[in-house]
Amino acid sequence: MRAVEIAEDRSLQPTTLEERNLGPNEARVGVAFCGICGSDLHLRHSPAVAPGSVMGHEFSGTVSELGDTVQGFAVGDRVAVYPFVSCGECPNCLRGDAHVCVNAATTGLGLGMNPGGYAESVVVDASMLVPLPDDLSMEHGALVEPLAVGLHGIAIGEARPGDACAVIGAGPIGVVTALGLKAKGVDRVIVVEKNERRQERMRALGVEAVGLDDVHMRVLEGLGGELPDVVFECAGNPAAPQLAAELVRSKGIVVLLGVLEEPIEISQLVLIIKEAQMRAAFAYTRDDFDEAVRLLADGKVPADGLITGTAPLERAQEMFERLESPATDDVKILLSPAA
Repeated sequence: MRAVEIAEDRSLQPTTLEERNLGPNEARVGVAFCGICGSDLHLRHSPAVAPGSVMGHEFSGTVSELGDTVQGFAVGDRVAVYPFVSCGECPNCLRGDAHVCVNAATTGLGLGMNPGGYAESVVVDASMLVPLPDDLSMEHGALVEPLAVGLHGIAIGEARPGDACAVIGAGPIGVVTALGLKAKGVDRVIVVEKNERRQERMRALGVEAVGLDDVHMRVLEGLGGELPDVVFECAGNPAAPQLAAELVRSKGIVVLLGVLEEPIEISQLVLIIKEAQMRAAFAYTRDDFDEAVRLLADGKVPADGLITGTAPLERAQEMFERLESPATDDVKILLSPAA
């Protein structure tokens, strides 16, 4: 089968791989579309992911083969894929927090240990299969995973209708977080984004956006004179968590969704004076994933506005370079074996 793998020089190169046989509780999924995630941009350069690895964990497709013991699915079913299996035995799983299973890296798709969706097909555990409604397109099905990330952050922040919310960063996760808030009935949402083209894209999607100039006053004005109840930090910029702490109201909540590997400076005094809470969100639960399917199927998220490019597998390197450009206003680029 055709696939794209990380080469020795860390570029993305087309290759041909043998399809492996299925285990009894596994399924083969023919990939329709696979989104390029921000974590993929990072992992391509990381020594933690060995050359020869096939990335990709945001994908939709069709079941093409089933193991002998798989029940509840049939060949031809349209699915999204929940891209890891929890062990059920670690302390986190036993507490009911399976989405932060300490062994998830060993079962996760496209993270270097198991092949992902930058390929014509992927073998997955049957528990990863998530049915897609007939009226949800395959392109939109590939958006389920990133939308679930935003929905999980919203749940962590306890944002609800009537709240005022700010989102820092209009990259893919910032966009789906803002749109997820709107879809869940949170009408007062403002996005802080330094890239003017991304600001314009947010406005086209129906969400107010401002730059960094006079940002404190502009956020206050944009939310009708109120400070945000919840601030979602989605930029992954070292200065963003401090800005979030400054923007949030007293007793408010900051949710960290952006990923930074290095330590950051943040004023503890600001948080203490406000009695604000700072929380972190990682991945998503199965409930978040299912909610993402429902919101997309119901048309509550403007999915077409999120997809800013589609390309064949063989153009993966080009698409990565496009997304890595500081000037990009892309939200989500999909790779497709059939494109």
